[in-house]
This record gives sequence, C-alpha cells and structure tokens, in this order.
Amino acid sequence: MTKTQVAKQESYSRVEFTVTNNPLIAAIIIGLSDEITDLDAIVEKIIKASTTQIAEPVGITKSESTKIKMADSVVKFILRAKVKARRIGEQTLVSQLDESHSYYIKGSKIEMVNKAKAARNLLNDNKTKLVIITPADITEIDTAISNFENAKDEPIVAQIVAKAAGTDILPPLFSAADIVIGNIIDLVDSYVGKLQPAFTNEIKLDAILRVSGARHTSVDFDILNDEDGTPLLKAEVEDAGNTKIYKPGADHQTVIPTHNPGYFLFNISCPGYQKVAFGAQLNRGVINHFTIRLKKNPESIV
Repeated sequence: MTKTQVAKQESYSRVEFTVTNNPLIAAIIIGLSDEITDLDAIVEKIIKASTTQIAEPVGITKSESTKIKMADSVVKFILRAKVKARRIGEQTLVSQLDESHSYYIKGSKIEMVNKAKAARNLLNDNKTKLVIITPADITEIDTAISNFENAKDEPIVAQIVAKAAGTDILPPLFSAADIVIGNIIDLVDSYVGKLQPAFTNEIKLDAILRVSGARHTSVDFDILNDEDGTPLLKAEVEDAGNTKIYKPGADHQTVIPTHNPGYFLFNISCPGYQKVAFGAQLNRGVINHFTIRLKKNPESIV
C-alpha cells in the first residue's frame, strides 16, 4: 500500500477505537453501530487485499513482477534501517530513507532503477553504522535490481489488464470506507455535535490523515468512473490557481506533493467524461485526500 493508503487505514482504526471507548455516547447515536460494522468489514477486506498484493503479484508480466520485487527488496531493508537510524539518533538518515513502496515503482524504467540504486548505496554506505544491514542484504538488493534491469519491457496494456488481483482492488475499498467515515461524522454531528463537543472533535481529528514523515501540505486525488468505481487512468487535475496539470501515477493516484493550505479550486477532467470543478479546503501539514467520481458524457454512452 502507499503511504496515503496506510495513513487512511490507520485513521479508520482511530475512529473505531474512539467509538468503542465511548460506549455511553455511542449508544445515543442511532445507526452508528451499523456504520462501524460496515467499516470493520471493509478494513478486513483491505488487509486481505493488501496482503495478497504484496505476497503474490498474480498474473502480471515479468517486467512488472521484477519491478515490484525490486521495490519489495529495497523497502524491506529501508524499514529496518529507519528503525535503527531513529534509535541511534541519525535523523538525517531517517529522512533520506523515508520513501514509500510506490516511490520505487513510479517513473520510467531508468528512473526506477536509479532510485533503487540510490537507496542501495545509502544503505551500503551506512551499513557499519546501522549494524543490521549486512553484505548479504546488499547482494539481495543488487540481484533484484539486476533482474528488473534485464527483464524485457512488455506492452503496458497487458500489465493493466492483468492487475485485477492486485493493486486495483484497493482504491474501491478505500472509497467505500471513506463514505462510511463520512456517514459516521454526519451521525455524530447530528446526535451529539453540541452535547458532546470533545467526542465530536476527537472523531473528526481521528479521520485526518497522519502520514509518517509528512511535514508539508499535499493533496491526493482518486479519480474514478462513477459507474463502477474503477480508476480513470487518463484523468487530469488542473490546479485553477496556477493552471498546473497533474496526472495519475503508477498507483492510479493523482498527487500534488506540496501545496499551500486554504480553500482552492481544482478542475477534474477525463476524455469521455463530464468535467467537474471541485472546491476543497486543504488542511495544513497533512495529506488531504479526495475521491472524485466522474460521470460519462451523454454522447459517449451507447
């Protein structure tokens, strides 16, 4: 999962925990238990889907498979190194190692290889200091990088079609969970918003994404087909304030890595779909995540 997806899953757990630990208040809110039950079920599916995705990238091409294994290998040792670096007070090294799995599978093949090699070199250069990184670990990363470099590139269409059992499962599940979280907040506001302001504010704070290593304001968009919830790979997000255009990455999310906080307008479009002008309040110092569902243009419906 991406950093944002991990942060979202953690936010769901925080909401569940707060509700569970305030049974007397929760009992007043009619319908809240149904929403929590739905949220539990979706989170369980997310966990199963992400485990399947990591353990076995079923049905994808060799080039795609070796790319994922390369990222898996790099991230596995990065996570160990970050824990050790924190314990010995090497905060600069922690920051240098603070990249998600998706970072290593985005961009051209050369870019991905260069990112993996840079991480490998950073680990190798600091292995004496870190202790837990061994020469065998570096060899494992080198092998994974070499396998990806030597894999022949194959048609992108084949890769996209074959990923139904992996990454593509997750966005609809997170979209469904976001809807439930919205329902929970609405119910809490409706029943105890004025009576229990501390509880209400805690639920709202729980729902805010807190991403490890994030120190700036950023924006993530999931642009989906309104009919079936599938990602729209040709979607574009225009920041109306500066007219910059952003497109989906390898994980199908459209990311604006840094942005000023406040209220801003974004124009969401995709060929064959109705354009949407979306106004959003961006909170400072967090990843602001939005799911946008586009309807097909009437003339494109046969």
